[in-house]
Amino acid sequence: MFKFRISIKFVILLFLSYVFAWIQGGNLPYRIFHGLLLTFLISLLYIILIEKNIHIQIKFDKKVYRAGDEQEFISIIKNYGILPIPYVLINNRTLSKISQKYNGDVIFINSDESKWLRNAVKFNNRGIYNFGEFDISVKDLFSIFERTKKTNLGVLVKVYPKIYQLTKFPANGSDIFKNAISNTTNIEDLYSTKEIRKYNQGDNLKRVNWKVSAKHGELYVRNLDTVSGEESNLFLNMSKNNFALDQEGIYEEQLIDLCVSTVNFMQLRGIKTKLFINSLVQRRFEVDSREDFNELMEFFISQKSDGEEDFVRFINSNLNQIPRLSWIGIITIGVSRELKDNLITMKDKGYNITVFYSASSLKDLSNMELLKRIGISCFSFNELIKKQGNRVKI
Repeated sequence: MFKFRISIKFVILLFLSYVFAWIQGGNLPYRIFHGLLLTFLISLLYIILIEKNIHIQIKFDKKVYRAGDEQEFISIIKNYGILPIPYVLINNRTLSKISQKYNGDVIFINSDESKWLRNAVKFNNRGIYNFGEFDISVKDLFSIFERTKKTNLGVLVKVYPKIYQLTKFPANGSDIFKNAISNTTNIEDLYSTKEIRKYNQGDNLKRVNWKVSAKHGELYVRNLDTVSGEESNLFLNMSKNNFALDQEGIYEEQLIDLCVSTVNFMQLRGIKTKLFINSLVQRRFEVDSREDFNELMEFFISQKSDGEEDFVRFINSNLNQIPRLSWIGIITIGVSRELKDNLITMKDKGYNITVFYSASSLKDLSNMELLKRIGISCFSFNELIKKQGNRVKI
């Protein structure tokens, strides 16, 4: 797609020179008009020819990153024509959205010359980015015409949530996972099939009972109950109301990073994790293998916080799926009064609860102090990361 712009000032000047020559007459006025007209026509021909001679390439070291990674982004511009181009504006649309400092690159490029443009990129947010989208603008020698071409090279880069290497979660001086099984344990032996139920979105397809599903014409899965108790439960609050003021998505990314780091910690120790996500389309994941974990990472790469249901109501609607005395992790941006009261009720029912949060108001902090006094552990993102160490290297 092309955009074509003409200098209005030059068009007015050309028109006035013609009117002046027509009224005044004589050789000099007409020479001025003819000179301006010739300049106009040469510039028009020039802008048509040079635009076709510009080609662009892009270079990345790899196409998969983690949130927080930094990378040098290289654009290679080549002029295959015999004419130099005095003004070329290269604007990468994706880069301009990521970096507030980036306003494009303006270059002069000679005939048969290549230029490399280097820009630093920091991926603050997870997602799929198309770095092949460019706006390329060129001008003629007299800046009468400007022609802009939009191009898409289809260079897709995936940015996954960051995974931190957690060793343990401290809770009242002890490890809440102190009974975790070893990495070599076969988790399939820890569960027994007690009944068949209908498939729910987010269930592992490996649990589908194909014979029963074929008989009834819809999917049924094996409902697995733990025998040894080696199972964890997480509730992730992805309500959009929580992040209305989080314009740069910092706190949202912290919650997702903490969530995947926790699930990764469990999976590496053979502990099955049930993850309940309060998004617009509510999801439930059961993670007990690397395949399950990778599926979860693919989900988070594009899923943003868009949940509309109240988080407390969401927890209570899924609580019947979790046996009492089980451990439940609550991952949320803060603790409201309603959530605090609900967690106290859950503790009275026998659940072992830990709260993970990324940002809190003074009211939230007072609510968490009350939770701590009654034995519900609360940890901030910064506190956990500072204690637990570095990111997992890929």
